[in-house]
Amino acid sequence: MSFWTLAWFENQQGQGYGQEMIHSLTHNLSELGYKEIRINVALKNWPALRFWIKSGFDQISGIYGDLEHSDTTFANTELIKTL
Repeated sequence: MSFWTLAWFENQQGQGYGQEMIHSLTHNLSELGYKEIRINVALKNWPALRFWIKSGFDQISGIYGDLEHSDTTFANTELIKTL
């Protein structure tokens, strides 16, 4: 199963919609027998990193992309939630 993007409009952020959706998704995937969920998040996207960590994605499996930090570089981290 693969999702490409999860995004909320600014006026919808902070109201618990994302947490509710992720809670439901993880529950359903667990019921289907999945053991973990992996997501990729841009390292420079602090709000998204906070959201995913708060959602229980508390294991880091790796960092991928450019090795140096600058305005023109890009890197992701893969986070894991065990179900």
